[in-house]
Amino acid sequence: MKRYYLIITLLLIAATAAQAQINLNLALNSRPQPWLSEWGNPVNGIMIITYTTGAAGGDPNIKIRTTLLNESGNVIGLSNINAARPYVLRPGVNQFTMADALQLQNLNLSGSIKNQMQRSGRLASGQYQLMVELTNNTGDVVRAKQTRPFFMTAYQLPVLMQPANGAELDAHVAQSVITFRWTSLVPSTQERPVYRVQVFEIMPGQQPMQAFRGNRPLLDEQAPQGSTQYIWRTNLPMLDSTANKQFIWTVQTLDIDGQPIPTNDMNVQGRSEPAIFNIVNQMGTINNAVKKKD
Repeated sequence: MKRYYLIITLLLIAATAAQAQINLNLALNSRPQPWLSEWGNPVNGIMIITYTTGAAGGDPNIKIRTTLLNESGNVIGLSNINAARPYVLRPGVNQFTMADALQLQNLNLSGSIKNQMQRSGRLASGQYQLMVELTNNTGDVVRAKQTRPFFMTAYQLPVLMQPANGAELDAHVAQSVITFRWTSLVPSTQERPVYRVQVFEIMPGQQPMQAFRGNRPLLDEQAPQGSTQYIWRTNLPMLDSTANKQFIWTVQTLDIDGQPIPTNDMNVQGRSEPAIFNIVNQMGTINNAVKKKD
């Protein structure tokens, strides 16, 4: 009986030694970039595979199987091990990007997730898990495995503060300068976001949102880095009663790569809820052609 115990013990030791030849470490940023196509950037983390040949050597050939799980632990994406790229490990430390771990091009996503990814290039806000398994070339033996949680952040776009919606600005001041102010992006990002201030004319007979969606902006400029204020040197004929005196403005928030900050509604393209302001004379009446006619 002791002989059988000894054999079993030796087999367990041998199996443990074989497993120890490959060590996997997923150093995944807990809040990676929302655009999964950018996971090759170092800011998202790295995957480190340590390969030790040992006295008996070992197979350096591996494939990566990737599983994406949602907050409930349900599988929402699984890579095709047959189509996975084969790797030959070097003795020592082998470093890979998180894009290599994710295998986006080889990841079969579930229906709703696939539709969102095709539409926006990102996952919805929430908590996820990335599970990576290192297998042999046929995929039937798992040689190392690790799972890491990560979050897709739901951002709150800046709120426009000044001019507030419905504000009336004195034409004598507005003809020289208009100051725009807004709140910061919440939560803050690792890199400072880029804020672009956009102002559109509302032409006579136009609805505000028609002007917002269809007109070319009078102003489309980036605020100083990190600032939530922009001073517009207007140089416009604000005292001319024939000129348009109504405007709609917004702030577009972009990431460091110039991409709109992701929100639940990707159609807004990172633009905050717009606000309308009017130019008035010192008597407090709106100086535009429509008001004159009335």
